[in-house]
Amino acid sequence: MFEGIRAVLAGLPEVDRYPTVDEQQAELDELAGRYPELVTVRRVGTSRQGEPIRVASIGDGTANALVLGGPHPNEPVGGLTVRELGRLLCARPELRAGLRWHLVPCIDPDGARLNESWFASPGDRAAYGRGFYRPDLAEQPEWTFPHLAEHWYFDRMLPETVALSRLIDELRPVVQASLHNAEYGGLFHYTTGASPEVVAALAAVAEWTGLPGQHTVWEIPAVNELAPGVLRLPPVAELTEGAPAGEGAFGASSAEYAARHGTVTVITEVPIWADPRAADTSPAGQHLAETLTACLAALSAGTEAVESALTVAEPALRLDTPHHRGLRGMLSAAHRMHAGWQRIAAGPDGARPATVAEVCSFQSLPHTMVPRMAGTLLRLLDAERATGNVRPPLRAARAQAEELFTEWLRAGEELPGTPIPLRQQVAAQLGAVLAAAAVLRS
Repeated sequence: MFEGIRAVLAGLPEVDRYPTVDEQQAELDELAGRYPELVTVRRVGTSRQGEPIRVASIGDGTANALVLGGPHPNEPVGGLTVRELGRLLCARPELRAGLRWHLVPCIDPDGARLNESWFASPGDRAAYGRGFYRPDLAEQPEWTFPHLAEHWYFDRMLPETVALSRLIDELRPVVQASLHNAEYGGLFHYTTGASPEVVAALAAVAEWTGLPGQHTVWEIPAVNELAPGVLRLPPVAELTEGAPAGEGAFGASSAEYAARHGTVTVITEVPIWADPRAADTSPAGQHLAETLTACLAALSAGTEAVESALTVAEPALRLDTPHHRGLRGMLSAAHRMHAGWQRIAAGPDGARPATVAEVCSFQSLPHTMVPRMAGTLLRLLDAERATGNVRPPLRAARAQAEELFTEWLRAGEELPGTPIPLRQQVAAQLGAVLAAAAVLRS
């Protein structure tokens, strides 16, 4: 079943940059112009800042497949994957047989534009960190679907989320693919409602593309592993278990929303930097608690340093910027992660031997979170300076942030990870999308 898919992946072209929002929109029009009998492009919504959100529909199958690029704006590989998938579906009828495909290149165009400064420099850590933007969870289209339980009530849907929910309800897709970048380590997938055959296909994609599989994921403690590198995405009720009752800080995911239609969602997280240790399950010579303690100490120190600089700056801030809100969200996330993994370190699991893959994952955690936070702090302070706000507290905070960013950038560059060619990133996502679709339509 998969030999044809593997051949398609082997023939992908080389790519040297991520596409901008304008380029993605132009590519939709170019595809529709080249294949007018196959492709229709329509607008399905509008972003908060007035950007059209469009979808290209390809083929005439009786069931629908929905593919979402740019679910987080610092994760741009999905725009490339959508482009290559659209071209392949038009050129190779066997890939679209039985399905009508619907491709959205970017569901958060406003956020993507705030990352475009580094799209032409993939793999450049300094460019990535200084141009990094990730919105607060309450401003992410991917995590603002309604969750109406009293314990964690959330109904503050964004316009982008409303557009996507309408599209999901219209299509009732058999498969939904959400295309993400991780940052460091190996390839992994989340899924909901997937059969053992889909799980097995996803687990095989790392080997197909020559990427290490990620055997430990730090972002969600206690997540269920279905197969090596394939994880069950928990619903929001599980993610917020034990949180205080009341309004939630974020909502359900697009995967949880689509599940009402029986949709199988596949979320592919392909890293920007690969570390072969991510796939190594041999003993690391230390207990998990030791691994976690060292990681959490570094994360705590970096988080406190960023908070210290922000505390200096905040009385002099005059702008309400997405960078400020995003930074506050990242700081909260860092504290939640620290608390979650600290509980695991103190529990029975902390006494077992750690694997090399676990050391790799947790070692990268502070080197992912802290440069993101320090870079975002620099961006919010530079936005103030651009308006003429050069008050002494802001200058002092910026000096602190610059020193912190430079220190953590240097430390992160000592990790053994290497940039993954964009062609390989695209191959990983295409492999997952096409393999899941092949199983579900067979």
